[in-house]
Amino acid sequence: MTNPEDFFGQLNEAEAVTDDQEDSIETSVEQTEADALRADADTTANSTTSTEPRRRTVNPRYIARCRFCRCKFKQHRIAVRHEGRCDAEAVSQCRYCRETHTRDDDPTHHLKTCEAYQRAEKRLKERSESDATDTDEPTEAADSDDEHFARTFIDPQPHEFHAYLKWNCEHLDNPLRSYFGLRSLQGEHDFEQHGRLRTTTGIDGSEWNIEFGFKSSGLAPRDAENFQLEEVREYLVFVYPKGYDSWGAAKSEARKRAYFRISPRWPDIETKEGNKSMSDTGLEGYNVEVEGSYWDFEQYPTVLRQSLDALATRQGFRFNSPTPIYPVDFDEDRLHNSSNIVDAELYVRVLKGETGEVIAYDGTLHEISLLLAGDREGYTKSVRDDRECPGHYHTATIDSRRAGELVGSHELAKEFKHYHMRNPDAVEGTDLENPKIGVSFQHSIHDGTLYWRDLDTLVTELDEALLNVLNWSRIPTRPDGQMFVDDDYFEVTGSRRWRKILRDRLPRIETKQDDQIFATAAQMNETDTELVETLLTDGGETSPKELARSIGVHLDTVYRALKRLSPLVDHTYGEVQIGSKYIAQELTGYIDAVSNSIKSGLENALDGLTRAEAHGGDDDPWSRWLDRYGGEISRTKGVDPDELDIGFQPDSLAEARRLLRSGASQWSKVTGEDLRQFAFEFAPKITLVDGRVYEPRRFADALGTPG
Repeated sequence: MTNPEDFFGQLNEAEAVTDDQEDSIETSVEQTEADALRADADTTANSTTSTEPRRRTVNPRYIARCRFCRCKFKQHRIAVRHEGRCDAEAVSQCRYCRETHTRDDDPTHHLKTCEAYQRAEKRLKERSESDATDTDEPTEAADSDDEHFARTFIDPQPHEFHAYLKWNCEHLDNPLRSYFGLRSLQGEHDFEQHGRLRTTTGIDGSEWNIEFGFKSSGLAPRDAENFQLEEVREYLVFVYPKGYDSWGAAKSEARKRAYFRISPRWPDIETKEGNKSMSDTGLEGYNVEVEGSYWDFEQYPTVLRQSLDALATRQGFRFNSPTPIYPVDFDEDRLHNSSNIVDAELYVRVLKGETGEVIAYDGTLHEISLLLAGDREGYTKSVRDDRECPGHYHTATIDSRRAGELVGSHELAKEFKHYHMRNPDAVEGTDLENPKIGVSFQHSIHDGTLYWRDLDTLVTELDEALLNVLNWSRIPTRPDGQMFVDDDYFEVTGSRRWRKILRDRLPRIETKQDDQIFATAAQMNETDTELVETLLTDGGETSPKELARSIGVHLDTVYRALKRLSPLVDHTYGEVQIGSKYIAQELTGYIDAVSNSIKSGLENALDGLTRAEAHGGDDDPWSRWLDRYGGEISRTKGVDPDELDIGFQPDSLAEARRLLRSGASQWSKVTGEDLRQFAFEFAPKITLVDGRVYEPRRFADALGTPG
């Protein structure tokens, strides 16, 4: 097997640079994109032999760059010393699945759960076995024990499910024969006197009630000789536990159940006058709406066939020669490729009182919504309902685009849930008093259609999303009987499977957005600030043209501003919005400070001449940092540190600390001194937006130990 460390080799190389047109803040914003390019280049270099000469530049001004914080250095000695104490987070990618990693991640652990790597290893093994067979040479049997690559995870319970399954029976002499069989069964039963027809059947070793009914479909009768029906009906099949007297009663108590609405389909199908027209797929067979709860998703076609089998046994009690029902017409291999899924959920039940990190105001669900939900997208919201009990109903919803940001390669829109029973007081003291944590597919905001053939992808994404939420909330992902609670359907059991379990992405996403806000806001001009203020206050969908009219500038000026603001502002398909609710929230506190900084820009520019003389030029990173944030140095006599007054007004103490650390990093890079020495050279002072003054007296402690 290949050495796992090789997959993250790009963490172990420094690269030469030729200019200094970026500072540490901008570099940290672009770190992930840069690593992706380096990973692509590294993969290519290891898979092919390039015959093209490498492009070179002459007279590089800098010879090395820190592989962690990306700072640049003129002297190799200083670069090595800096790198030994750099506390920035390095980011790289697995060359198989492109998942990002930090230098603290264990590559061996990742490879155990990397499905792309497993597929590559499997292909390699198959090629090796094929080569050995071709040469008639014996080969050593590969280890077939998947335990090395899979972990035991808690098994989630399928919950709600909703789909539109379609069966194509055009190959039959009479594609609608089972529909006429259901019509025959309808004629044998007196619905007015007895209500729905009832029978029972065994499914999965248990007895189930089966109910049969019908309703008007709104379809016009088919214009065909073999279709002699004046009224086209839809047939209803209800499946629920034996101990209940109706499907509604089973539903009200959240019991395992299924419902099927069977409609005939044929080419050139039409609806009756006054009914909504329907699309013609050319299908000849059946369209079945499926709803249910607690069955494994793939079981529903089987449950339908077994229910029709039970109904077929009720034929012939009134008619001597009934038209038979053919359950085989609903075999899964006849499912049409347009069959699709619109709702599905997996859940686990967790001990009450152990889910605080899921539902806290700064907990996992709130952070998912805050950091990933677009500012203007109405469906992206966080719901917090604690009226019945703490954590009664909390949700966070993200669309298809954001799903991949949360867990790499995911594409399905999802809703993350934490919820109790409708009436929690009624189940107090029972297993049902403990809350559920679930993840469901959200069809209404999904980009595209989720087909039945994608069922495996659906299960994998919901399972991975649920396991990662547990992991990020400090809840075990293994079947822990002290943390999880059995109910009538969910059992605390586990199974070995390959799943992508990530370190908590939310802090990393927040840090990246903080850096984007910090770097971009510091470079805003007057047009940029007016544009952002408009986006923050108008509350509706906005286009570039509307923005141009609103702030009174030319459309080209708006497009240039949008390009500068691209880390913070999304511009797609003629619509403009703030990138996330978190960015919008943070920008609100920045705008006043940025506007004031712009007004005082002339004074800062005049101060630049004095700073350039004192620090050896105005093109080094430290001087650019002073210019960017309005840093003003006042020399003191004796051994006291020089006063450093920052003109930029951060929104919080945390942002003020980050600002000073970035300044200390730039100063250390230029002077070659230890980062901590910055605190002995300067006495910094920052005034926050709310008027508080930050003057750290022990700032050296925050910069780490010497060396």
